[in-house]
Amino acid sequence: MHDAIDARYGDMDTNGHLNNLALASLHENCRATLNRTVFPGVYDLASRRIRIVTASTVVHFVREAHWPARIGTAIGVGRIGRTSYVASTALFVAEECVSLCDTVLVTLDDDGPTPIPDEARERLASLGLTAAD
Repeated sequence: MHDAIDARYGDMDTNGHLNNLALASLHENCRATLNRTVFPGVYDLASRRIRIVTASTVVHFVREAHWPARIGTAIGVGRIGRTSYVASTALFVAEECVSLCDTVLVTLDDDGPTPIPDEARERLASLGLTAAD
């Protein structure tokens, strides 16, 4: 999945580049978009049957990015387990990678970790990353 978003003026730090928290927030937004696509209704608090929580996040800041900038985003699925999956995101400015992130996400119900539903598993698999990606 690919998208783009404009960096905000407030995302800059005192050195004039986009700060790490702003980039981490863009990775988070990519994951939320993926989750909404793969698990329809997951953010509807009144009707959802499962929740998605973050177990771990690793962010790599590859190079500086400056405001103003159009940030290209890309996301894919690195691994699918029984109750968890890895969302791998990348951020680009002018086709140069500025940040990478791998996040382990876990599906939960009221009793704790729960298997990823089959239909969601199929959608996740369709977004799987390969060596060519």
